[in-house]
Amino acid sequence: MQAVLIKNDLWDYVCGRCKEPETETDSSSTWVKNDLKARSDIILSISPTELKQVKHCETSREMWIRLEEIYQSKGPARKATLLKGLILHKMAEGDDVREHLANFFDTVDKLGDMDVTINPDLLTILLLYSLPASFEVFRCAIESRDELPTPEGLRIKITEESDARRSNCTRGSTSGAMVANKDGGRRAHGGRSEATKGGTEKNSKEEVQATRAQGDRVST
Repeated sequence: MQAVLIKNDLWDYVCGRCKEPETETDSSSTWVKNDLKARSDIILSISPTELKQVKHCETSREMWIRLEEIYQSKGPARKATLLKGLILHKMAEGDDVREHLANFFDTVDKLGDMDVTINPDLLTILLLYSLPASFEVFRCAIESRDELPTPEGLRIKITEESDARRSNCTRGSTSGAMVANKDGGRRAHGGRSEATKGGTEKNSKEEVQATRAQGDRVST
């Protein structure tokens, strides 16, 4: 959101650097116009639930301060919530690995902004044990090393492991489809062979019967 405001030359109005003129002049009209643009950018960047929290704010600066109070609180309750989320959040089977990693490290960054520093080895262990049971072999392999990887290093390894599994599943599905097609072809070919064989046997029987009937007529 801040990047959008900076790009549109509106950040000075939101951060309070460009204050509203005390008297009504041409510059005050310009200020009101640009502040409305800043408010619009903020409204377009937040969810309907967040909009309810700022709907009574009259300036973009007031809206920004309100959002900061809600989401950037540095009190003990906010720290406890983030730490609890970091420790207890687990990835479910089938969840997107990249999204899980992004949420994990986003929480770490938010704690860092509040001067909460977590030991890198502890972060690595927390990340390892946030993975589902299907990563058990991977987890054991990481833990058996002489040194634990850094959290960022582990992030890369988890992504690579996930990509490799996805690739193997794709190849397995393709191979299975090819085998199924081959088996179906064999069965179809076998069916045609049986039908041909049956037709040949039927024709042979009919020829024998016709020959016998002709012999009987000749004898008569």
